[in-house]
Amino acid sequence: MCFSAGASFAVGAGLIGPGYYAIRHTETRGMLAFACTPIVFSFHQIAEGFLWLSLRNPDFASWYKPALYGYSFISQPIWPIWAPLTMWLMETDHRRKKILYYFLLLGIASSLYMFFCLVTYDISAVVENHHIRYYRDFPYLNIMRPVNFVTIAIAPFLSTLRYTKLLAAAMLVSLIISYFFFTNYLISVWCFFAAILSLLIILVVKSNPPSVNKPSPT
Repeated sequence: MCFSAGASFAVGAGLIGPGYYAIRHTETRGMLAFACTPIVFSFHQIAEGFLWLSLRNPDFASWYKPALYGYSFISQPIWPIWAPLTMWLMETDHRRKKILYYFLLLGIASSLYMFFCLVTYDISAVVENHHIRYYRDFPYLNIMRPVNFVTIAIAPFLSTLRYTKLLAAAMLVSLIISYFFFTNYLISVWCFFAAILSLLIILVVKSNPPSVNKPSPT
C-alpha cells in the first residue's frame, strides 16, 4: 500500500500505459474523459510520491508544498466532480442521464467548496505508521465527507454501461476496507486502491463500443 515513495511512483508510472491504451481505444467523445481517469490517477500517485520524498528526505523539502497541494487538489476538488461528470457524459439512457445530472450538480457544489477550503484554510501531511496522514482545517468537513462519498462512490452505480457497476463495487469495497482498517489514512490508502482499480476502466471502454451504447429506437 502507501508505504513509500517507491510504491506511489510505481503505481503512477504503471498507469500511464493503460491510460494511454484506454484513450486510444475510446470511440466516443462522451467516454473520453472516463478513459483519461487512469492518467489522472497517475499524476495523483506521482504527486504523493514526491510528497513522500519531501517528508522523508531533507534534500526534497522544497517539494513539500507543491506535492501536498498537487495531491490535495486532485483528491479534494477533482474527484467529487470527476466521477459524476464522466458517468453523465457517457450515459446514453435519458432517464439515468437526468438522475446523474443531479449528482453532477452535487459534485460541482462539493468541488467548489473543497477548492475554496484548499485556498483558504491550512492543510498539512505527516508520515505516521508507514502511511501519510493528511490534516485539513476545513469547516463542516464531517458534512462534506458523506457528500463526497455519494458523488464519488454512488454515482457510478447509476450507469447503464457494461461493467461500470463492477468498477463501482470494487471502488466501494476498497473504500469500506480503507475506512475500517486505515481510518486515519483514508485519503491516502483509498486513493492508492482506487488508482490500481482504475485499470478496470479498460474493461468498460472495450466492452462499450458505440454500437453497444447506442440507445434503442423508441
